[in-house]
Amino acid sequence: MTSFLSYALKRFIDRFILLIGLIVFNWLLLEGLPEAFGINPVVWIVPRELSHNVNAYATQIKTLTVLFGFNQPLYVQFVRYVYNTLTFHFGYDFLANEPVIVEIIHHLPYTLVLTIPPLIISTFLAIILGQIAALRRGSAVDNTLSNYFIIQYNIPGFFLSFILWVVLIVALKLGPISDASVLTSWNIVNVLKAYWLPWIIITLIFGFPVRGLLMRNTMVDILDSDFIRYERIAGVKEGIVRSHARQVSLIPVVTRTSIDLAFILGGIFVIEYVFGIPGMGYLLTEAAVKFDFPLLVGSFFVLTFYSLIVLYINDLIYPLIDPRLKKSLR
Repeated sequence: MTSFLSYALKRFIDRFILLIGLIVFNWLLLEGLPEAFGINPVVWIVPRELSHNVNAYATQIKTLTVLFGFNQPLYVQFVRYVYNTLTFHFGYDFLANEPVIVEIIHHLPYTLVLTIPPLIISTFLAIILGQIAALRRGSAVDNTLSNYFIIQYNIPGFFLSFILWVVLIVALKLGPISDASVLTSWNIVNVLKAYWLPWIIITLIFGFPVRGLLMRNTMVDILDSDFIRYERIAGVKEGIVRSHARQVSLIPVVTRTSIDLAFILGGIFVIEYVFGIPGMGYLLTEAAVKFDFPLLVGSFFVLTFYSLIVLYINDLIYPLIDPRLKKSLR
């Protein structure tokens, strides 16, 4: 137990140092280096629309320079930036006329509900089907599942998403054209009505084939390993042997799932765009198109922070499924 706590603390320190490093890098990129070259960082904040009015733009620059403390020494600005970032104070979005964190809090739940349930379901499916394919390798079941994984992996997800939306939503009218019109209130009926098809698409398309192939191929290799041969020679029951093989085979699947979970929040724009879900992917795209700098910076940090949390949880799961690491922590 003490060894596990030491391991967990060490991994936490590693992730926290990485987070601080990213914050320092962002500060250098957005504030430190621009000021070193004579560029006032407040230009990233002032809406570009004001640049057409020279007097109003100059007045706004002066006002915000004092308001945000860009007239203070660099070390003061750096400390303020680190503190504000770690406390999720990302400034004000003048295009939306509200604090950046308020926008993020408004849009984030749509993406969490969209991505997490199907990711959990698809991971269990990938583990089960991959294991079945591995235990029956060379059979019709194995060939069918493996070919499905490979074909599905090579078909663009955005293409299938659009086709299914046209056929099931536009033609057959099995759901709303835009989920935003349904998600005016969070209740089970509205959630199911808006998310049932996006959940199916994400479950069967995004990441599922890769995890299935990883489970199948890793378990095939483990079943042929000396470790498993020794257990069978020693007379270990076949059920226990398969359990050990499955346990070790989970490691790459867990790693891939963690990566998908860490980065899917910002990369699911295709589904959000097709189905009209106002989540983080949609928000980030709109911010990039409008060059909404405060919103971009705040959103990227939240997604980065979330990713590091997921990866840290992944670090803590490894000792539970990897017998080799579990043994070293005893």
